[in-house]
Amino acid sequence: MNPVAVALPLSVAGAAGLAWAAWHSSSTASVLKLGLAGLLVVSEATLLIWPVLARSWTASSGLPLQLSDLATFIMIAALAWNRSRRLAGVAYLLAVPSALLALSFPAPGAIPPSPLYFAFWVDHASLLAGATVIGAARPGPDVGWGMVVLAWVATTALASADGLVNMATGGDYMFLRSPPPGWDPLRIMGPWPVYVVAGFLVCPLLLAAVAWPALALQGTRRSAVGP
Repeated sequence: MNPVAVALPLSVAGAAGLAWAAWHSSSTASVLKLGLAGLLVVSEATLLIWPVLARSWTASSGLPLQLSDLATFIMIAALAWNRSRRLAGVAYLLAVPSALLALSFPAPGAIPPSPLYFAFWVDHASLLAGATVIGAARPGPDVGWGMVVLAWVATTALASADGLVNMATGGDYMFLRSPPPGWDPLRIMGPWPVYVVAGFLVCPLLLAAVAWPALALQGTRRSAVGP
């Protein structure tokens, strides 16, 4: 069975359920945030440490330089530290697209029973859940235009650094050298380097689209509370 057919709907349904719980109870939201932060720490640590333990680590694939790595690190900080709406906003904006793309078009780089395979799915499912909980919880994330621009700048900065690392190691971080195996949205954007430029231009539009649900939720909450 295709793992996407199971993992994607379960992840989306689970994230929606957790968001509903966070929306209705601030205390539940706090517990969920800490629990998801713990899951992300464990899954990310597994992805980083297991290749070293298995003696399969290489600089071309083992560095935490994918967009989901950046989103995970920021998400852990945002979930653990509940006072910064700006941090929560950047975490939300980066996590939703990176998690959904990874869950829809996975490239885990390992097969069962490798811990890397399971850590990949847990990491991205938890990343999506963290984003929905942050989006639904109070206080909501700052996802205005300033945060959209900041998330775009962070993504561009990571891509620039990845380009240098790719040249030095022969790696393919953020798939800047070639799309992942199998069908992927990058493949409809044209050949290299056209899809890289197209992705750069599409990125802010995608981030703006991701910002809209969180803004709508917060507007609904303010209307319910009243002036």
